[in-house]
Amino acid sequence: MAAELFEIDHLYRYDELTETIHALANVFPELVAISEIGRSHEGRSIWLATVTNTATGDAATKPAVWVDANIHSVEITGSMAALHLLRSLVSRRDETEIAHVLATRTFYIVPRLNPDGAELALADNPTYLRSGVRLSRNVANGVGWVPGDVDGDGRVLDIRVVDPNGAWKVSDLDERIMVPRQPEDIGDGPWYRIIDEGSYHDADESRLELKKAVDPRNLDFNRHFPYGWHGESEQKGAGRAPGVEPEIRALMDAVLARPNICVYLAHHTFSAAILRPYDDKPDTAFPGDDLRRYKAITQKGTDLTGYRGVSVFHDFGYDTDKPISGAADCWAYDHLGVYGFTTEFWSPIAQSGITDYHLTGWMEDHPVEDEVTLLKWNDEALDGKGFAPWTKFEHPQLGSVEIGGWDRFRCWENAPDHLIEAEVAPHTDWEIWLALTTPLLRVRDTVVEPLGDGLVSVSCVVENAGYFPTSVTEQAVKRSLVDPVTVGLTIDDHSVLVSGLPVQELGQLDGAERVRNPMSWAGRDHDYSTDRAVARWVLRVEPGAEITIAASHQRAGSVTTTVTAG
Repeated sequence: MAAELFEIDHLYRYDELTETIHALANVFPELVAISEIGRSHEGRSIWLATVTNTATGDAATKPAVWVDANIHSVEITGSMAALHLLRSLVSRRDETEIAHVLATRTFYIVPRLNPDGAELALADNPTYLRSGVRLSRNVANGVGWVPGDVDGDGRVLDIRVVDPNGAWKVSDLDERIMVPRQPEDIGDGPWYRIIDEGSYHDADESRLELKKAVDPRNLDFNRHFPYGWHGESEQKGAGRAPGVEPEIRALMDAVLARPNICVYLAHHTFSAAILRPYDDKPDTAFPGDDLRRYKAITQKGTDLTGYRGVSVFHDFGYDTDKPISGAADCWAYDHLGVYGFTTEFWSPIAQSGITDYHLTGWMEDHPVEDEVTLLKWNDEALDGKGFAPWTKFEHPQLGSVEIGGWDRFRCWENAPDHLIEAEVAPHTDWEIWLALTTPLLRVRDTVVEPLGDGLVSVSCVVENAGYFPTSVTEQAVKRSLVDPVTVGLTIDDHSVLVSGLPVQELGQLDGAERVRNPMSWAGRDHDYSTDRAVARWVLRVEPGAEITIAASHQRAGSVTTTVTAG
């Protein structure tokens, strides 16, 4: 099979992912370069794929989109979406839009930021952590009930065990569904306790306590970014300080080393949603233009993918008293001044046909009829493989129990294998569209006019041929995060600059997004040329001398043109 046509039909382990992206780069070195941006706690390389048509310029000279995935260990569908984007940029390279994007923009793609955690999740006997594997707490490792695969089927499901004081009962609607007991549920039941499939790791296994072991590997890497960082007492999983874990330090260093990044995208699961900042502030905290653009971008994402575009603060919080903070997309926007997004891939809830549900609250509270709908979807769309029927098992410590329930890793945290590609493919189209929103410098209308006595006037128009302004965001201007557009010239040793600065600053240039509606006061070309500026010089040159003009901006790219004096 050709390297560009690798399949998106299962969750890749680290070695397969590594081999796949390197093979692609070996076949298409003019489009794809693989580099290491750092190493994980256990020493695995964190790979970056840089994708652009190098025949039209170096990656660093073009506006760029950054994509990373799998910061959380079990969220591997995000990795597959990143690989789908990489594959599409190469396999569709001759399509007009893709060819244009590759010629004028750069993609930086990190398909797996957290290889250690992902390897544990994909192991034959899996362990599911939030993020990385470093021991972050000084607690006895694994004392208590430890989730794990005890029946050897490669899954970690649920155990239900009959208990006269159990808080669960079998639903009347479907014997597979467990529902909470109500006050009127008295008598002998049967009543059940439901716990994670697993076993005791304890010196005294005879006691009746079912306390879950505290795993010292409890970091949450998406609470480790500088914006809004709070310590462990306020933000679970936040660690010692922002940016100190090797995986996050590698990401931050790589992003900061690439000032041409205009859009930041983080791939997560699950909810079928496109999330935008802020996490801890209402929308009134935004500069007006940035909020308007954020809403327009997310609406385009919704149009292409069907995913809801929402504010984390307003629509995706877990606890109104403790908003999420320390996340990557907020760091990208607030500290770097680029548009940051988090895509939460996949939702079995949405797949089953349930439409009226809260993105985060559903998991805590929903009608039992939703469970029936989900099981019907499982039976029909997944051939029953998403939910394991309750099956008797002789547990070495608990005795007679039943193991069953949802395969959360391969049905909830991730799309089932045969549904992965269809789920992620529309997001590739959105991310390619996002590349087209970035600013793009162009030099045009260069004029060399003789003035007599060996003097010439040189002028050129420098314009932003992209959609968003060269600053990308108002936040970048507010925080002085971007330099102005500059234009300069290079002349030979026989030529003399008579007037005009050799390097001229042109400020920030608007993009096509400056106009919105012919009837809008704010959205018309009242200043007809905010997207362009003119640079002028007077030179003393010899006939036939070459003059090179170079315009550049850290986000909008670099472009040069050469003219000849008459």
